[in-house]
Amino acid sequence: MSAVHPTLPSPSPSPSPSPQASLQPSSAPPALDAWGLDVVDELLIIGGLDPDAAVWQVRDRAGDEWAVKATRRDCRFGLALAAALGPDSGVVAPLPTRAGDHRAERDGLLVSVSPWILGDDAAEEGRGLDLDQWAELGAVVRRVHDQPPPSSVAPLRQGVKRTGRRARVRLRDLDARFVGAGQAPGVDPELAELWHVHRDRLRRLETTALQLKEARGATARVSCHGDPHLGNVVVDPAGRPWLIDLDEATVAPREVDLVLVELGVLPGLPVEPEHRAAFRRGYGDDVRLDDDRITRFGCVRALEDVTAVFAALEGAHSPQHSGDLVGVRAGLDDLLGPSGLVSLVEERLSRASHPTGRPTHDTATTAPTATAPITPAPITTAAITTAPISTAPITTAPISTAPTPGEPT
Repeated sequence: MSAVHPTLPSPSPSPSPSPQASLQPSSAPPALDAWGLDVVDELLIIGGLDPDAAVWQVRDRAGDEWAVKATRRDCRFGLALAAALGPDSGVVAPLPTRAGDHRAERDGLLVSVSPWILGDDAAEEGRGLDLDQWAELGAVVRRVHDQPPPSSVAPLRQGVKRTGRRARVRLRDLDARFVGAGQAPGVDPELAELWHVHRDRLRRLETTALQLKEARGATARVSCHGDPHLGNVVVDPAGRPWLIDLDEATVAPREVDLVLVELGVLPGLPVEPEHRAAFRRGYGDDVRLDDDRITRFGCVRALEDVTAVFAALEGAHSPQHSGDLVGVRAGLDDLLGPSGLVSLVEERLSRASHPTGRPTHDTATTAPTATAPITPAPITTAAITTAPISTAPITTAPISTAPTPGEPT
């Protein structure tokens, strides 16, 4: 979903779409006959970095408004999880088709429909949430974690890794491309310079993540939203926060979700101590967070986000997003800036209180679970050997219906 919730024109007595909402045929949503919806107004939502998805706000003849999403990604698990949680969970659930399915397939695209939540995106214009809303968001995330995973479909995402390629592989590819910028055709010199300035920071995050992964212990795995930051929260007119977009849903340690609250992920909306306290109040005080797993997941998330934006700016974006390159570049500057996720992880590393490990933050007043804190190896900044990069054009494959292998969490 977009970070902007535009409003469609008022319903027209005419059966045809209003001129303000009319789009070019190539921008029209897929046919919604599987849901029995007769669309009279539609608006393509511009923005985001996902080149394989498009979202429309539509109105049917009855005046109801819906979010229509078409994607090449296999998000069946997230749709099934949202449906299992139900419409009163605080997670936006998909509208079933007339056949009772959570989605339909159209020309290689997976199409889903869900209620359009009228209200404000929490991340828009620095709105954020008040403390009561943070507590409610904590309760929503806890409901997700307590929901048994759907048995009908396996999650495509495995553990912390969100993308088809591991962040460290993309890091090496980009490093090879930018470090050899004198020989690589078409490289943006400003991007190459930015990469040179920050590459050692990214390498340190990679080294830290690998060391903490080697030292990890066993932990429980739960249903996870996968991306519950404020950019995926809409606040309705009654002030209730709703989680949207479960494309990244998976089964993983709860820290996969909670790292986004413990560290924060949106530079313009830092998570303050009082926000965390309110979130924990709503989430519950009966769980213990593994501090080292939070740090490792923060490293992985930062690497994924930064390398994804560099790749987008290098041309791996769709025409739908090409008009927002200035905003994407600004987002990259934010990610690497003093309030960005890279800096937040670095600050966490600098707060290590003793050489044998970092203190585990306990959200509970009760006894801890059997999961022991991880003791990381000393952090080093050893050089990474880069491999030649392939400059073959990026292509989009049809929807895959089989889980992809991922690194164990």
